[in-house]
Amino acid sequence: GTPRFDPPRSRSFNGNSGGLGAVYAFTPEFSLAVNGTYTERAPTFYELYANGPHAATGSYEVGDSTFGKEKSTGLEAILRGSGDGYSLSASFYYSWFKGFIFETQTGAIQDNLPVFQFGQADARHYGAEIEVSVKLATIGNFAINLDGVGDFTRASIKGGGPLPRIPALRLLGGLEAQSDTLTGRVEVEWVDGQNRIAAFETPTKGYTMVNGSLSLKPFGADSKFNLTLSANNIFDVDARRHASFLKDYAPLGGRDIRLGLRFAF
Repeated sequence: GTPRFDPPRSRSFNGNSGGLGAVYAFTPEFSLAVNGTYTERAPTFYELYANGPHAATGSYEVGDSTFGKEKSTGLEAILRGSGDGYSLSASFYYSWFKGFIFETQTGAIQDNLPVFQFGQADARHYGAEIEVSVKLATIGNFAINLDGVGDFTRASIKGGGPLPRIPALRLLGGLEAQSDTLTGRVEVEWVDGQNRIAAFETPTKGYTMVNGSLSLKPFGADSKFNLTLSANNIFDVDARRHASFLKDYAPLGGRDIRLGLRFAF
Protein backbone atom coordinates (compact mmCIF):
# COMPACT_ATOMS: atom_id res chain seq x y z
CA GLY A 1 0.00 0.00 0.00
CA THR A 2 0.90 3.66 0.33
CA PRO A 3 4.04 4.26 2.42
CA ARG A 4 3.48 5.88 5.80
CA PHE A 5 5.32 9.12 6.54
CA ASP A 6 4.99 11.42 9.53
CA PRO A 7 5.81 15.12 9.15
CA PRO A 8 9.20 16.05 10.66
CA ARG A 9 9.27 17.34 14.19
CA SER A 10 12.00 18.19 16.66
CA ARG A 11 13.22 15.23 18.74
CA SER A 12 15.84 14.85 21.45
CA PHE A 13 17.05 11.79 23.33
CA ASN A 14 19.16 10.86 26.33
CA GLY A 15 20.73 7.41 26.26
CA ASN A 16 21.98 5.21 29.09
CA SER A 17 24.11 2.10 29.02
CA GLY A 18 25.91 -0.19 31.41
CA GLY A 19 27.47 -3.59 31.69
CA LEU A 20 28.71 -6.15 34.17
CA GLY A 21 30.99 -9.09 33.55
CA ALA A 22 32.77 -11.91 35.34
CA VAL A 23 35.55 -14.33 34.32
CA TYR A 24 36.29 -17.73 35.81
CA ALA A 25 39.51 -19.56 34.90
CA PHE A 26 38.83 -23.22 35.61
CA THR A 27 42.23 -24.36 34.25
CA PRO A 28 45.36 -22.41 33.32
CA GLU A 29 44.40 -22.79 29.66
CA PHE A 30 40.61 -22.29 29.72
CA SER A 31 38.34 -19.58 31.06
CA LEU A 32 34.66 -18.72 30.89
CA ALA A 33 33.43 -15.12 30.75
CA VAL A 34 29.84 -14.02 31.27
CA ASN A 35 28.74 -10.49 30.39
CA GLY A 36 25.47 -8.68 30.90
CA THR A 37 24.70 -5.37 29.19
CA TYR A 38 21.97 -2.78 28.96
CA THR A 39 22.03 -0.18 26.17
CA GLU A 40 19.81 2.53 24.77
CA ARG A 41 20.16 3.84 21.23
CA ALA A 42 18.53 6.95 19.84
CA PRO A 43 17.00 6.64 16.35
CA THR A 44 19.16 8.04 13.58
CA PHE A 45 17.98 11.02 11.56
CA TYR A 46 17.18 8.87 8.53
CA GLU A 47 15.21 6.36 10.62
CA LEU A 48 13.11 9.30 11.80
CA TYR A 49 12.90 11.50 8.71
CA ALA A 50 13.76 9.56 5.56
CA ASN A 51 11.29 10.13 2.73
CA GLY A 52 12.91 9.57 -0.62
CA PRO A 53 15.19 7.48 -2.84
CA HIS A 54 18.35 5.92 -1.43
CA ALA A 55 20.77 5.55 -4.33
CA ALA A 56 23.15 3.12 -2.58
CA THR A 57 20.45 0.55 -1.79
CA GLY A 58 18.19 1.13 -4.80
CA SER A 59 15.18 1.72 -2.57
CA TYR A 60 12.71 4.40 -1.54
CA GLU A 61 13.03 4.80 2.23
CA VAL A 62 10.37 6.09 4.58
CA GLY A 63 11.08 6.94 8.21
CA ASP A 64 8.84 7.49 11.21
CA SER A 65 9.38 10.58 13.38
CA THR A 66 7.43 9.04 16.30
CA PHE A 67 10.09 6.42 17.11
CA GLY A 68 11.28 6.12 20.68
CA LYS A 69 14.65 4.87 21.88
CA GLU A 70 15.80 1.37 21.05
CA LYS A 71 16.57 -0.48 24.30
CA SER A 72 18.34 -3.81 24.63
CA THR A 73 19.32 -6.18 27.41
CA GLY A 74 21.91 -8.78 26.49
CA LEU A 75 23.70 -11.79 27.93
CA GLU A 76 26.86 -13.31 26.47
CA ALA A 77 28.95 -16.32 27.48
CA ILE A 78 32.47 -16.70 26.05
CA LEU A 79 34.70 -19.76 26.37
CA ARG A 80 38.39 -19.15 25.64
CA GLY A 81 41.26 -21.58 25.59
CA SER A 82 44.81 -21.69 24.34
CA GLY A 83 47.82 -23.92 24.67
CA ASP A 84 50.78 -25.33 22.83
CA GLY A 85 49.77 -25.08 19.18
CA TYR A 86 46.08 -24.29 19.52
CA SER A 87 43.58 -21.59 20.44
CA LEU A 88 39.81 -21.57 20.80
CA SER A 89 37.13 -18.97 21.31
CA ALA A 90 33.41 -19.77 21.39
CA SER A 91 30.59 -17.43 22.34
CA PHE A 92 26.82 -17.51 22.64
CA TYR A 93 24.66 -14.40 22.99
CA TYR A 94 21.00 -13.57 23.53
CA SER A 95 19.53 -10.07 23.29
CA TRP A 96 16.09 -8.79 24.25
CA PHE A 97 15.12 -5.62 22.38
CA LYS A 98 12.37 -3.19 23.31
CA GLY A 99 11.57 -0.96 20.35
CA PHE A 100 14.03 -2.53 17.89
CA ILE A 101 14.24 -0.43 14.71
CA PHE A 102 14.36 -2.26 11.40
CA GLU A 103 13.66 -1.61 7.74
CA THR A 104 11.32 -3.81 5.76
CA GLN A 105 9.95 -3.86 2.23
CA THR A 106 6.27 -2.93 1.93
CA GLY A 107 5.50 -4.20 -1.59
CA ALA A 108 4.75 -0.66 -2.79
CA ILE A 109 6.63 1.11 -5.60
CA GLN A 110 7.54 4.80 -5.49
CA ASP A 111 9.56 6.57 -8.20
CA ASN A 112 10.13 3.14 -9.79
CA LEU A 113 11.84 1.94 -6.61
CA PRO A 114 10.67 -0.58 -3.99
CA VAL A 115 9.49 1.14 -0.82
CA PHE A 116 11.19 0.24 2.46
CA GLN A 117 9.50 1.42 5.64
CA PHE A 118 11.31 1.76 8.96
CA GLY A 119 9.42 0.04 11.75
CA GLN A 120 9.82 -0.45 15.50
CA ALA A 121 8.87 -3.50 17.53
CA ASP A 122 10.10 -5.70 20.37
CA ALA A 123 12.50 -8.34 19.10
CA ARG A 124 14.75 -11.20 20.13
CA HIS A 125 18.25 -11.93 18.74
CA TYR A 126 20.47 -14.87 19.54
CA GLY A 127 23.44 -16.52 17.94
CA ALA A 128 26.83 -18.12 18.31
CA GLU A 129 30.38 -17.60 17.04
CA ILE A 130 33.40 -19.88 17.16
CA GLU A 131 37.05 -19.49 16.16
CA VAL A 132 39.62 -22.31 16.23
CA SER A 133 43.28 -22.45 15.25
CA VAL A 134 45.54 -25.53 15.40
CA LYS A 135 49.18 -26.00 14.48
CA LEU A 136 49.24 -29.33 12.65
CA ALA A 137 52.94 -29.81 11.97
CA THR A 138 56.29 -28.25 11.17
CA ILE A 139 57.79 -29.28 7.83
CA GLY A 140 61.22 -27.84 7.22
CA ASN A 141 60.92 -24.07 7.69
CA PHE A 142 57.13 -24.14 7.37
CA ALA A 143 54.53 -24.21 10.14
CA ILE A 144 51.31 -25.85 8.94
CA ASN A 145 48.23 -24.30 10.56
CA LEU A 146 44.54 -25.09 10.30
CA ASP A 147 41.97 -22.48 11.31
CA GLY A 148 38.24 -22.12 11.18
CA VAL A 149 35.44 -19.72 12.04
CA GLY A 150 31.70 -20.09 12.15
CA ASP A 151 28.78 -17.83 13.03
CA PHE A 152 25.02 -18.12 13.27
CA THR A 153 22.30 -15.55 13.97
CA ARG A 154 18.56 -15.84 14.45
CA ALA A 155 16.35 -12.78 14.92
CA SER A 156 12.59 -12.42 15.22
CA ILE A 157 9.95 -9.84 16.02
CA LYS A 158 8.35 -10.75 19.34
CA GLY A 159 5.01 -12.33 18.55
CA GLY A 160 5.72 -11.96 14.83
CA GLY A 161 7.92 -13.41 12.13
CA PRO A 162 11.56 -13.19 11.13
CA LEU A 163 13.37 -9.88 10.89
CA PRO A 164 14.61 -9.01 7.39
CA ARG A 165 18.15 -9.50 6.00
CA ILE A 166 19.42 -11.87 8.69
CA PRO A 167 22.48 -13.84 7.51
CA ALA A 168 22.44 -17.63 7.42
CA LEU A 169 24.92 -20.03 9.01
CA ARG A 170 28.48 -19.46 7.78
CA LEU A 171 31.54 -21.71 8.12
CA LEU A 172 35.05 -20.89 6.91
CA GLY A 173 38.12 -23.11 7.11
CA GLY A 174 41.67 -22.31 6.08
CA LEU A 175 44.92 -24.25 5.69
CA GLU A 176 48.11 -22.22 5.83
CA ALA A 177 51.80 -22.98 5.38
CA GLN A 178 53.93 -20.21 6.87
CA SER A 179 57.65 -19.50 6.94
CA ASP A 180 59.72 -16.37 7.46
CA THR A 181 59.72 -15.56 3.75
CA LEU A 182 56.82 -17.45 2.13
CA THR A 183 53.20 -17.98 3.20
CA GLY A 184 50.63 -19.97 1.26
CA ARG A 185 46.96 -20.20 2.18
CA VAL A 186 43.82 -21.83 0.81
CA GLU A 187 40.41 -21.33 2.40
CA VAL A 188 36.89 -22.57 1.82
CA GLU A 189 33.83 -20.56 2.86
CA TRP A 190 30.43 -22.29 3.02
CA VAL A 191 27.28 -20.23 3.54
CA ASP A 192 23.93 -21.91 4.02
CA GLY A 193 20.87 -20.81 2.09
CA GLN A 194 18.45 -18.49 3.89
CA ASN A 195 14.79 -19.47 3.61
CA ARG A 196 13.64 -17.92 6.87
CA ILE A 197 12.54 -14.61 5.44
CA ALA A 198 10.35 -11.60 6.17
CA ALA A 199 7.45 -10.41 4.02
CA PHE A 200 8.45 -9.47 0.44
CA GLU A 201 11.96 -10.86 0.92
CA THR A 202 13.26 -13.48 -1.48
CA PRO A 203 15.17 -16.59 -0.37
CA THR A 204 18.92 -16.67 -0.90
CA LYS A 205 20.73 -19.76 -2.14
CA GLY A 206 23.76 -21.04 -0.30
CA TYR A 207 27.22 -21.20 -1.85
CA THR A 208 30.73 -22.55 -1.38
CA MET A 209 33.62 -20.23 -2.27
CA VAL A 210 37.30 -21.15 -2.50
CA ASN A 211 40.09 -18.56 -2.15
CA GLY A 212 43.87 -18.83 -2.18
CA SER A 213 46.95 -16.66 -1.74
CA LEU A 214 50.75 -16.65 -1.82
CA SER A 215 52.79 -14.03 0.00
CA LEU A 216 56.54 -13.66 -0.52
CA LYS A 217 59.11 -11.62 1.41
CA PRO A 218 62.18 -12.21 -0.78
CA PHE A 219 64.56 -10.24 1.45
CA GLY A 220 63.62 -11.90 4.75
CA ALA A 221 60.98 -11.71 7.48
CA ASP A 222 61.99 -8.19 8.54
CA SER A 223 61.88 -6.86 5.00
CA LYS A 224 59.40 -4.12 4.17
CA PHE A 225 59.03 -5.53 0.66
CA ASN A 226 56.09 -7.92 0.15
CA LEU A 227 54.84 -9.56 -3.06
CA THR A 228 51.36 -11.13 -3.00
CA LEU A 229 49.38 -13.25 -5.45
CA SER A 230 45.74 -13.80 -4.50
CA ALA A 231 42.86 -15.62 -6.16
CA ASN A 232 39.33 -15.08 -4.83
CA ASN A 233 36.26 -17.11 -5.81
CA ILE A 234 38.49 -19.47 -7.81
CA PHE A 235 35.56 -21.49 -9.19
CA ASP A 236 33.54 -18.38 -10.11
CA VAL A 237 30.43 -19.34 -8.14
CA ASP A 238 27.28 -17.21 -7.97
CA ALA A 239 27.37 -15.93 -4.38
CA ARG A 240 24.92 -13.51 -2.77
CA ARG A 241 24.79 -12.09 0.77
CA HIS A 242 21.31 -12.27 2.25
CA ALA A 243 21.99 -9.12 4.31
CA SER A 244 22.46 -7.00 1.18
CA PHE A 245 19.64 -4.79 -0.13
CA LEU A 246 20.97 -5.45 -3.66
CA LYS A 247 21.54 -9.20 -3.45
CA ASP A 248 18.85 -9.96 -6.08
CA TYR A 249 20.63 -7.68 -8.57
CA ALA A 250 24.30 -7.60 -7.58
CA PRO A 251 26.08 -10.82 -6.55
CA LEU A 252 29.48 -10.89 -4.90
CA GLY A 253 32.50 -10.60 -7.18
CA GLY A 254 33.33 -13.44 -9.53
CA ARG A 255 36.78 -14.95 -10.07
CA ASP A 256 39.37 -12.32 -9.10
CA ILE A 257 43.13 -12.81 -9.51
CA ARG A 258 45.47 -10.08 -8.29
CA LEU A 259 49.22 -9.51 -8.09
CA GLY A 260 50.23 -6.95 -5.49
CA LEU A 261 53.47 -5.31 -4.45
CA ARG A 262 53.82 -3.51 -1.11
CA PHE A 263 56.78 -1.54 0.12
CA ALA A 264 56.80 0.27 3.45
CA PHE A 265 59.18 3.09 4.32
